[in-house]
Parts: sequence; C-alpha cells; structure tokens
Amino acid sequence: MPKEGYQPLNRARDLLDTSVEDEDGNRTNVSEVQLSFFEDHEAPQGLQGFRRRSETSVRDRLRSGFRAFAEGHVTIQMVNLGRMIVYLSLLGVIPAAIIFLIDLSVHMVSSARESISVTETGGWLGFFVYILTGVVLCLLSTLVCRVLSMEAEGSGIPQMKAIMSGFYDKYKPSLSMWALLAKSVGLICAIGGGLPVGWEGPNVHIACIIAHHLSRLPMFRVFRKDRALRLQFMVSACSVGLASSFGTPIGGVLYALETTSSYYLVPTFWKSILATLTGAVFYDIFYKSPLVEALDNTQFDANDYRRRQLLFFAFLGVIMGVAGAFFVKCVKTVYDLRGRIIGMRGNRYLIVGSVALVSAALSYHTRLFRLDPREAINEMFSSDHLKLSWFDVFILLLIKFPLVVVSIGLPVPAGVFIPCFLLGSAIGRLYGEVLKVIFGSAIVPGGFAVVGAAAFTAGVTRALSCAVVLFEVTGQLSHVLPSLLAVLLAVIVGNGFGRGLYDTLIIMKKLAYMPHMRRDLAPTMTARQVMDREVVSAPLLCTVKEAEELVRDKGMDLDAYPVVGPDGGLIGSVRRSTLVYMIERAKLAYAKKGPSSSVEIEPRVNPNSVSVELDEVGTIDVTSPVPMPLVPKLPSSENLVLDDDVVENGVSLSSSEASDEAEGKSGSKPESSRTAAEEDRYKKPPMQPERKGGASSRDVSLLQQTFRIPVDLAPLTVTDTMLLGQLHFMFVMLMPTHALVLSEGRLIGIIRRKDIIFTG
Repeated sequence: MPKEGYQPLNRARDLLDTSVEDEDGNRTNVSEVQLSFFEDHEAPQGLQGFRRRSETSVRDRLRSGFRAFAEGHVTIQMVNLGRMIVYLSLLGVIPAAIIFLIDLSVHMVSSARESISVTETGGWLGFFVYILTGVVLCLLSTLVCRVLSMEAEGSGIPQMKAIMSGFYDKYKPSLSMWALLAKSVGLICAIGGGLPVGWEGPNVHIACIIAHHLSRLPMFRVFRKDRALRLQFMVSACSVGLASSFGTPIGGVLYALETTSSYYLVPTFWKSILATLTGAVFYDIFYKSPLVEALDNTQFDANDYRRRQLLFFAFLGVIMGVAGAFFVKCVKTVYDLRGRIIGMRGNRYLIVGSVALVSAALSYHTRLFRLDPREAINEMFSSDHLKLSWFDVFILLLIKFPLVVVSIGLPVPAGVFIPCFLLGSAIGRLYGEVLKVIFGSAIVPGGFAVVGAAAFTAGVTRALSCAVVLFEVTGQLSHVLPSLLAVLLAVIVGNGFGRGLYDTLIIMKKLAYMPHMRRDLAPTMTARQVMDREVVSAPLLCTVKEAEELVRDKGMDLDAYPVVGPDGGLIGSVRRSTLVYMIERAKLAYAKKGPSSSVEIEPRVNPNSVSVELDEVGTIDVTSPVPMPLVPKLPSSENLVLDDDVVENGVSLSSSEASDEAEGKSGSKPESSRTAAEEDRYKKPPMQPERKGGASSRDVSLLQQTFRIPVDLAPLTVTDTMLLGQLHFMFVMLMPTHALVLSEGRLIGIIRRKDIIFTG
C-alpha cells in the first residue's frame, strides 16, 4: 500500500515538467533531488512501471536537451529551414517562368497565324490557310502527347487529386520530365491552333512536376524521406500553378486546398503562401509588360452596386449553379458518346482534327472568336458601355459553349478555368444588360459579368475560392458580398445535381481516388462483409522453403504479410523486403554453417547490428534489440503518409502495391450471400504457404532450416464489426494500402484499398 500523502499522477506530472514539489510546498529542480520522491515512497503494485517510465522520461529529456546544444541540433534545424525556404522560392519562380514562356509562345503562334491568314492573305485562300494551320497545330499537340507521354493529356488536376489522396506511387509517370515536355509543347500547339481550352489546369500539372524533380536534387533530397512533407510540397505546387496564371497568391492557395486535397495539414499553409508569393511577384513583373495579354483590374465606382440588388445577384448565382451542372453533364455525355460510338484510342487524330476544323471555320470570319479569351473577358468586365452588341455576346456564348464542352475531353492538354470565366462573364453580361433595360441606369452590367464569371466557374468546379481569385484579379472589393453570395448559391445548387467537373473527370478517366467509395457498397455495411478471407500469412518460426513460397507464389500484391501463431492469433506483420533479406542472410549463414559460425547483418537503418546464427540443431536464431530491425522509424508524428520504403503500423505504401491495387474487383460477397462452406472458412486460421516438392536433395537441408521472423508488433488492424463508413474515413485520412481484420484477436481477413475505395 502507498504511504500517506502519495499522489502519483500529480507527482508524475511535476516530473514531466522537470521539477518536483516537496511536502512543504517548495519546488526543487529534478537534478537537485535526484528523484528522491520515488526513492522515499513506495508505489502500489501496477504503478511500478509508471514510475520507471517517468524517471526515464525525465532523464532522457534532460540528456537530450544538453545533447541538442552540444551537437548543434539547433543549427541543423536552421539549415533545414533555410533549405525549405530556398526550395519553396524556387518552386514559385521556376514554374512561373515556364508558364510565362508557354504563354508568350502561344501569343506568338496565334499572332503569326492570324497575320499570315487574315492580314496578309485574306479571302478564301486566307480561310484555307487559317483552317490548315489550326488543324496541323492541334494534330501536332495530340501527336506530342501520344509519343512523349499520354499522362500530359487533359487538365492534370484530376491526376493531382488522385496523387494527393494517397496514390503517389501509382501515378508517378504523371510527374516525369517527358510529361512536362509533352504538356508544354502540346499546350502551345492546342491553344495556338485555336482550341477553346485554358491553361490553368496544365499549369498546375507543370508546377507539380517541377516540385517532384526539385526534391530529387541532392540539396533537397532530405525532404523525400518525409512523405507527408513531400505531399505538402505538392499541394504548394498546385497553388503555384494557379497563382502564376493570374497573380493571385491567396486565391491560388485556397483553390488548391479545395480542388486537390482530401484533407489539409495546417503547416502546408505557410509553405503554400511563400511559394505562391514568389510566383505572383514573377507574374507581376512580366505580365504587366505588353508581351502577353493579362486580365485587367476593374474600375467600378462605389455607387455601381447597391444593397437592394442582392436579390438579383442571388438569382444569378442560382442560374449559374444550374448552368454549371448542365455543363458538367454535357462534358460527361460527350465523353461517353465518343467512347462508345467513335472509340477513344484508334481515332484520336480524327477527333482532334474534326474539332480543330470546326473551331477554325467558325472563328475565321468573326474577330471576337479569334481574340485571346482574357481580352474578351476584359471587355465583358468593363464598367463602360459594351462595345459589342447583344447579338455578338449571344453568338459567342452559343458557339463557345459546345466547343468548350467537346474540347475538354480531347487527348490534348486542356484546362477549364479561363473558358468557364469567359462563358460565365458572357452570361452575366447578358443578364446585367437585360436588368439595365428593365430598371434603368442604376444597373451596371459589368458588375454582373464579374459575379457571373466567378459563380459559373464555381458551379463547374465546386470551388468557393473562385470568389477570392476574382477579388485578386479585379483588384476591387466593391462586389465582395454579392460575389460570395452568388458563388455559394452556385456551389449549393450544383452539388444538388451531382459531382463537380474534376470528380467527374476522375470517374471518366477511371483514376484511383480515395474519397470515392465503391458504388456497390454502403456505409452501414461491416468490415466482415467486404474483407478478403483468402489472406496469406507467415508463421513466427518460418522455414526457408515457406518463406520463399510466401514471397514468390503468394500475396504478391502485398508488401507486408501478417504473422500469426498456431491458433490463428495475430502476432504482428513483416515486410516482404525484410523477408527476402532474411532468406538471403539465412542462405549465407547456412553456407558457413558450424556451431560457432555467425553472419553479421548490417541493418539498413537501425544502428544496432542483428546476428543470424546457425546452431547445432539447424535453427537460425535472429536476435535484435528492437522488434523490427529493418524498418526505419518515422522522423516526426506528422507522417500519416509513408515513403516508398517506410512502414508504419505494419502498413506499407509500395510501388508494387500501388500498381496492382487497381486491377480487378474484390471477390468477396455480402454476408447474406455467403455459403455454409464460406462461413466454416471464417472460423479457420488464415492459410499459410503450401509446401511444394521439387527441391533437389542438395537443397533439402537448407530449405528445412527455420528462423524467427522479426515482427512489427503494431500493424494496422480493425475489428470485423467496424462500419464501412468509419473504415472508409480511416483509409481516406491515413492512406494505408490495407488493414488486417481481427475477431477476438484472431486474423480472419484483410481489406485492401480496392475492396472499399473507387480505384478505377
């Protein structure tokens, strides 16, 4: 029994504060009393371990504090911070420079094309030249993507959303330098050829490719060890892509948060701000020059907007929500029809050439259609009298809408932000002009064009940050309230009709995406109903033959295998690479067998050596001071997402798993449809590798040698009664490749990502 006055919890808390309080109420430093409290008081049974852990914690903290100053850890942290600042600054400048060069090239190609065909030639010959150059450039765009990298096709934002949701390794080809080259050249040819596509999505993709390859430089390679940090840099790169297109650092950060992130780590915010700020500074320097077109600041007066007009802006938001949902539906319908009737792969040149031909033929005779879309948007945003007629704006809307719908799904680099801005500004301008006719000069149609552009883009992308982008682009805050109101209503109404454009493109392109649950499942189902019961496990004492069969023949889609006891109880897990390593070392130990022979295994991360000894009875003994000697510890508690060669809680994120996880659907059935034989199998221990014959007599003794598997004692496990909604949320947040299913401590199945998550 403890002595009178013993308060273990309070004293332990005081110890963690590196000081204690005696019976007289005086506080003394731990180093002075040398933990005399625990020496003078006897802890009750059950608290002895707590006392020892408290003593160890205090002493470790004191020692680590002095060691930090002695070894200069503070200096190392400052060096890493400096590297991070340099990395983020380069991440802002390099993509901004590439984006500017692409924009400048597009401007030069478009100007040269119009000068040759319209100004110098004219007539039917000019018409033919204009169509021919447009078709050739668009065919060159899709050819470049076909030859260099097909990952460069489309917007690029759907692939980035898939990467941010946990499929980094699966879509690494999207981040290759070939994809960067194809994206850049293809975008120049597509926009220069007259296709009504934007460049914001491709710019986001380009920035992410730059971020990926910057981290491969020797100076920044240390950041690749922390995959959570690496994904933070990718989110920052997404922000840079939009900020370098419009010069909107805050809007770019918020837009990337909404459109690419499954969840958002707060430390990402300052990194994104720093990167986008450098990109916006570059934009401000070069886009203010007459070399390229840019969106102009608006010049609205304070009296151009009145509070009683809020109802009109709210109704405009509802209209834009419906229009945005209709736009997404049209994109999906055209994509499906093209895939069923024409075919996507064998006729890419026919499809692109046909759309380029129609676009060039419709644009040649009307200068408004040949304008840079930013110049047309500036005209719509003007607070002065519209230079164009109502008929011109209506025809622009009537022709551009279907062309944009068809062009988005073409096998060329294509963005959607600027085309949506143009369509939304045209709808808003017509809406404002009608109101002006009805209510007089109190209505300023340019304000409705500004709000309409943001609301329609939000209705398509489902991003509220479109309003913030608008504020930064126009440089005015006079329409803050109506813009936010219209954008919010557009998003709400659009969500009522279905998914946004990027989520729809993910489904159409069959991309793996964590937040999308499989359509044949329901959140009220349990883990037992969807798990795969054919789980292959390894015994704790494993022969070389069993280990080789496990690695070569079974469970090749897993990178970590469960380790079970004879009764089916889960002990832990072991990495496939660790198992292969132990097999090789066991063979080496057998080659040097002898009662006293041993082979030292150099650990890959842990500084303590691990020995494999072959004793007299033919058992290879693996001894280690840690449960999993070949598995590195994570550098920080932020690592919910793991690197290619890192395992946390027995869950791996390997390239082999990532490449195989999307193949096929789970063969498991709902509980109600399982047969009696399957229910009997539920009660059996998980199967272990079959013993196959065929080994030569020379190798029999080697294959029969056994060794103890180094086990990770904390794999990711769930119970068989966990609801699928909870399980899906866990997969979205932690991004594991699989989870082990237990019932009363026994391993009964495994759940992979493909079992519950839409993986294309």
